[in-house]
Amino acid sequence: MKHLKILLTSLMILSFLAACAPEVMVINTQYILTTAMHEGKFVYLGVDGDINGVVNPVLHANPGERINIMLINSGEGTHDIVFPHINVQSDAISKQGETTSITFIAPKNNVALEYHDSGYEKIGMKGVLLVGEVVAGQAEPVMAEISAPAASGVTVEYALESGLMEGKMVFIGKGGEIDGQMNPDLKANLGDTVKITLFSGEGAAHNFYLDEFGAQSADVVGQENSVSLEFVVDQEGTFTYYCAIAGHRQAGMEGKFIAGSGVASAASQTQSTSYTGSGESAPVVAAGAADPNAVDITRDPSDLPGPLPKRGPEKLVVNLETVELVGKLADGTTYKFWTFNGKIPGPFIRVQVGDTVEVHLKNLPDSMMAHSVDFHATTGPGGGAVATQTQPGGDTMFTFKALNPGVYVYHCATPMVAQHITNGMYGLILVEPEGGLPPVDREFYVMQGELYTAQPFGTTGALTEDTTKLLNENPEYFVFNGASMALASEEHMLRAKVGETVRIYFGVGGPNFTSSFHVIGEIFDRVFDQASLTANPLTDVQTTLVPPGGATMVEFTVEVPGRYILVDHALSRLQRGLAGFLMVEGEPNLSVFDGEATEGSGH
Repeated sequence: MKHLKILLTSLMILSFLAACAPEVMVINTQYILTTAMHEGKFVYLGVDGDINGVVNPVLHANPGERINIMLINSGEGTHDIVFPHINVQSDAISKQGETTSITFIAPKNNVALEYHDSGYEKIGMKGVLLVGEVVAGQAEPVMAEISAPAASGVTVEYALESGLMEGKMVFIGKGGEIDGQMNPDLKANLGDTVKITLFSGEGAAHNFYLDEFGAQSADVVGQENSVSLEFVVDQEGTFTYYCAIAGHRQAGMEGKFIAGSGVASAASQTQSTSYTGSGESAPVVAAGAADPNAVDITRDPSDLPGPLPKRGPEKLVVNLETVELVGKLADGTTYKFWTFNGKIPGPFIRVQVGDTVEVHLKNLPDSMMAHSVDFHATTGPGGGAVATQTQPGGDTMFTFKALNPGVYVYHCATPMVAQHITNGMYGLILVEPEGGLPPVDREFYVMQGELYTAQPFGTTGALTEDTTKLLNENPEYFVFNGASMALASEEHMLRAKVGETVRIYFGVGGPNFTSSFHVIGEIFDRVFDQASLTANPLTDVQTTLVPPGGATMVEFTVEVPGRYILVDHALSRLQRGLAGFLMVEGEPNLSVFDGEATEGSGH
């Protein structure tokens, strides 16, 4: 509070000096706002006059007045001020003391105009300007009506068939470029007439819904029977089609319809639906074009340092960089991740009990946010977060002594903490007990997390975060090592040979969901519950619980060749991108397992 008072005093002086400067235009009404933290959230704070110290103040103006609003950055985060209904937006400011301003003529009618920060609106950084004799919520801006385009005369036809693929219930393309594709992307241009024919491939009841165009087919029942529907494409964007039979969409029957560019215009943003488990519809922000320069952010599960040699306590230096970058979330889908050292999870850190660890945290200059690090292995305030709140271009340092052996999570702890974690800022540190751990043939590093995107799961293009979904704990994606199905790829799957011993260090960054970690087709010989390395391990375990911000260490021997699937046994999450493969090579072991693989098992 003391620092806030000093800041407000400085801003009042700045306001006085600004008022004394020569004017180049007549300003009828002027307001000064600054950015601030209030109850763990970013807000606007009024400076001087009736709004001094008021959070997200209500501003007032007369119709037709010239308004000037100055915004001053208090030093945390990048901010701006936007009046969306009159298309007025300031420049973004990111440095402490940096200012920006906007000047505009107030509408000539009584109206309530919302203002907000383009990055933090959804968590409460917004207010209202009341023009004339009106109160907040009493009047709304009138947007220009957009007429639907006339039909172009072009008819685009698609045929789909219901069926089962990869253990899911899906739409399968029939004919043309989509033949054989699972839940194919359907495309048409603005003004086209689209005709969809749906066949029942296996005889169960199905239908086709595309809400934004009022497209709803009748149910089709009976193998090879079909139903058709037509609609005209009257808006651009990326939308979701699905089967509305109870449970079918959740089982996998949904795909993408791309109209025109696939990006909705600002004036024609529409609503779509995404299954959330509650049956409720949520507003959807159209995805932009995928970034062609997006990078692979997945930490390879074999990327971890080997066991430490037998030695006494030492001083170790750990260098972490906070990197904000656009990464590949899925095929054709990109996302702005926040990372430690450019990968998710952050680097696996290996120390020994009794070591002194010197942590250096550098926040790259092109970052848009302050970042920090909290080590759960640290005994001290904030796990080190109090010493590492690091601005873009800055660097910080602290030391701690590793007092307790175990496997511990570390993560960013800058407000809003959950936002930093969900965007990828988490990792594991292993504190080996004295004498180290028993040797194994293979060690792997896997962490689980969630992503809360404004667009539904499976949307292609550049996705954006949705803090409302984050606060409601309603994720679109569950991920191992940062990206959807990343550990199921040839590049990043786990690999071992028959007869080898395997150890997996598994943690949950979260920020919200507990994992029921399970490897399908294997039994954990030993589970070090809650990552306690000094307690006796559990033996012969099928599935183990790991809470957000927690970890475990599991060990087992692979005895039969084949593909083993890493899952969270809350198996609905498999449909949201959460799976990895352990590929085991070697000779068959018929005394342990003897069977022939069949199609459609999904394993």
